[in-house]
Amino acid sequence: MIKNRKLILFSLFIALLWGGGFPISKVAIEEIGVWPFRFYANLTSVVSLLIVVTLFFRRRPQLNDILSCIPLGIFNLFLVPLLNNLALNYTDAAKASVLVYTMPAFTSLIHLIVSRELNARYIFVAILSCIGVLTFTAIKKMTTGEYIILLSAFVWAIGTILSEKIPTTLDLFSKVLYQNITSFSLMLIITPFMPVSIYYPLSTLCEPAVLFPVLYMGIASGVIVYVLWFYMIEHGGSVLTAYSVLLSPIISVCLSRVFLKENITLNMLVGMMLILSSVFIAFKYKNK
Repeated sequence: MIKNRKLILFSLFIALLWGGGFPISKVAIEEIGVWPFRFYANLTSVVSLLIVVTLFFRRRPQLNDILSCIPLGIFNLFLVPLLNNLALNYTDAAKASVLVYTMPAFTSLIHLIVSRELNARYIFVAILSCIGVLTFTAIKKMTTGEYIILLSAFVWAIGTILSEKIPTTLDLFSKVLYQNITSFSLMLIITPFMPVSIYYPLSTLCEPAVLFPVLYMGIASGVIVYVLWFYMIEHGGSVLTAYSVLLSPIISVCLSRVFLKENITLNMLVGMMLILSSVFIAFKYKNK
């Protein structure tokens, strides 16, 4: 198993990259819309990964490995980012970026069902993390955006469990590449039936408010984060990896405060303490 210190360092780095995803994405979504933004971000991921894999990983993949990446790509690289971006049309970035981290609780629940064993400590940590997230968001009334985010969290949990249960012999970059290709292929199939156009003038796409978020989500969140994410799942397990990302909402909300001027309330501070407690207990349990 990967050492806890290394796992924590990876978690902090993922939290930094993933935490900025919601506020940065929201800027571009307001300019060109959800579907075009996901299309160009996904295209950026595929192109950058093709370059890396072609230059450094030239081993011919087995057909079974490629087929194994299809369900992972559908859940991890297609549905989760799309649902997250869609939710930003209905709720603010700070609330969305925190509520999606009910995912570890869903992961624990699915893990308990799959393993058919009742683990009191997993249940306690799952409840504590959920209370922390719900306190953080202080939701008084569920809206469309919150329901979409909860659906995204559940889909993300399924993808996380599948990433552990479906083995491949691929290197991590190739594994992320074929999942991104799966996601982009689905977008190519669906795009002609969408009521929005993905075609924008080059001048619009090159505007900083669009170009930077596309590059950020395509490379940082679409490549680097997922390479580290799958590495952590392979060496630390799906449940512990899921709880490690609870550091992300804290960073995300701080970034939303700086760039989008969204407020940090007392509920958020209390929620932060509960979230950090659940992460601490999860890591201590793994260490034992």
